[in-house]
Amino acid sequence: MSRLPLALLILFAHAACASAQSTDGAGSTETMLQDSGYVLFVGLESEDAVAIMDPQAGALIRKIPIGISTEDIEGVHALDVSPDGEHYYLSIAHGWPYGSVWKMSTQKDSLVGRTNVGLFPATMAITPDGTWLFVANYNLHGDPALDTVSVVHTPTMTEVQQIPVCTKPHGLVASNDGESVYVSCTRDNVLKKISVATFAVVDSTNTLIDEDRAEEKVCYPAGLALSRDDERLFVACHKHDEIRVMPTSQFGTFTNRIPVGKGPYLLRTDPGGERLYVPHRADQSFSVIDIAREQVIATKPTSATHPHTFAFGPDGRVFLSMESHAVVPGAVDEIDPETFETTRTVELGLQATGIGAIAKPPSHYE
Repeated sequence: MSRLPLALLILFAHAACASAQSTDGAGSTETMLQDSGYVLFVGLESEDAVAIMDPQAGALIRKIPIGISTEDIEGVHALDVSPDGEHYYLSIAHGWPYGSVWKMSTQKDSLVGRTNVGLFPATMAITPDGTWLFVANYNLHGDPALDTVSVVHTPTMTEVQQIPVCTKPHGLVASNDGESVYVSCTRDNVLKKISVATFAVVDSTNTLIDEDRAEEKVCYPAGLALSRDDERLFVACHKHDEIRVMPTSQFGTFTNRIPVGKGPYLLRTDPGGERLYVPHRADQSFSVIDIAREQVIATKPTSATHPHTFAFGPDGRVFLSMESHAVVPGAVDEIDPETFETTRTVELGLQATGIGAIAKPPSHYE
């Protein structure tokens, strides 16, 4: 496990404590948490911070500074919550020379551990028992290569293996039975199935179909999701504006193509497994798909550009993080799960990316 020097850990702790202090008047970064029973954690990629948001008040509570360098943007990209809600994990895209994954406590705003992984770690997937974290090393700024998925043992924060997969892996999802992880690679349009037991690729297929090849089109599979029974894999064809459906028992066969908006990105299924939420990264909108019928039941606009991904509160509310662009603040839209209308928007900071709901008593945020 990689460890921060003691001096840097002290600086990190002082910065976290300072950010938690309440300020009055304009520019306040804290508000009192109302009794919603949970909070949202949101990564701010261009601000090297994690925002804590009160979903009941619809307001920012505070920001936790993340990173080592005070001069360079290190890039908080993905944010995944542990199954027990005690920790959350951040992929830090930039580093010396590699990226890293940080394990944070949800209760104390503190760093628990960190480890280096590959080049530009993007998305992550955690197994249902919380033991293994798989990290897609997207290698954004590197030459085309056989890129990898890192396997991190979360109790010790040790990278135990890098699995060679394909070129620029991005979509990543762990099966609900804990046996498999699926990864999609954007540049060579392939899917890989990884065994959690052996940390090896056990199956592989292409996301292109005959029509793509005839028209010289690509899929660019940017995001993946699984049905609750692990029987269907949903693939976001970012360049084809559709979700392709593949039975996991017939790896390599698409049984449906569902048209959506422009640039589908990081898909999420709701906790009940009934709906698939699709952000349209290039279209300032999102779609909702009925999983049983494999049909779009709603397409709605978002309040900001570059929708990133979704989180679901324990009370049924739906939240969408949006990166925005340049100096325009990123934000979170609260979405009504019945009408799919946006009921509230909260600006948080520069480039809101990964998001997760922490179902915890709010007393330690007061």
